[in-house]
Amino acid sequence: MHSMRLWLAIVVTLVLIAAPMASYATFPGTKICLDAGHGGSDPGAVALGDQEKVFNLDICLRARSLFQADGATVIMTRTSDVYVSLQGRCDIANNNGCARFIASHCNAGGGTGTETFAYASGTTAANMASKVQTELVQHMGTVNRGVKYNSFYVLVHTNMPAILTEVAFMDTTADNNKLSSATYRQEAARACLHGTQSHLGYTPHDPGAADIIVDNTSGAFSCSSSWATGTSSSDKYGSNYRWHSTQAISDLATWAPSGLTTRNYAVYAWWAQGSNRSTAAPYLINHNSGQANVKVNQQANGGKWNLLGTYGLSAGKSVQLSCWASSGFIVCADAIKFVPQ
Repeated sequence: MHSMRLWLAIVVTLVLIAAPMASYATFPGTKICLDAGHGGSDPGAVALGDQEKVFNLDICLRARSLFQADGATVIMTRTSDVYVSLQGRCDIANNNGCARFIASHCNAGGGTGTETFAYASGTTAANMASKVQTELVQHMGTVNRGVKYNSFYVLVHTNMPAILTEVAFMDTTADNNKLSSATYRQEAARACLHGTQSHLGYTPHDPGAADIIVDNTSGAFSCSSSWATGTSSSDKYGSNYRWHSTQAISDLATWAPSGLTTRNYAVYAWWAQGSNRSTAAPYLINHNSGQANVKVNQQANGGKWNLLGTYGLSAGKSVQLSCWASSGFIVCADAIKFVPQ
């Protein structure tokens, strides 16, 4: 019987180690319409041996993959070299109830650089255009021609905030060299994603940024020898937890992950609940603007992730648990999760 229990413990441990960490999705369920300009019998601008419709579609297909990986539902006005009318493009976006509309185009006329259009200034679409324009210029390394306003058909006849990007000039060699590069077309797609994220209030990021979980058994956790190890509670995270009697000293337990980057994180705590736990266990979140003190009732909500709040964090920041609370109880230090926003 002892050997069977040992074997089961090993199997469970291996499953926990092998299981991939969840990733944060910015756009869960949000519908984004990506409109690859021109197509089919309408090649768009033609210059230096290239057709605009080809670049537009490739950028949108790349952007689709990125948006989908970040949780969005993506509606495409076309996914192949076909002609779709301007009203047809608007109908696709409107009939699908899309939240945002992004049209991809390339410019011509002897200029250079990137510009992004909205219908009118001071609108939600204008804000999105500004954010996407900033990202496009940074990712493409092109001249910033700014945000402009125009009554383009797809900007007027869509029901949602809509923008139209002119990524670069087809007929200028330096710009065309970038449009002809798969690497730069991927950067244009990333810029559309990052700009939309910024527009919606999120820190720009590539999809798949992993949650960071620090258990009390991790090398990123530290505490003094005064913290005892507990295993009896069935709702613990992993194999054990640490506990300390409440008293008028800090004696901090610290979770300090090495993988934090400069961005916002939702911070969660896991504890094993019990009637002897503190009802005001003080978690200290050391964030980019100072320190937050969040007191939680560890007599309840055990065995699950509990949100402590969302904070701007960067490398070197940490979460700590103090035992400075009303005497006669204990505080439980188990695991902390950092979810990228």
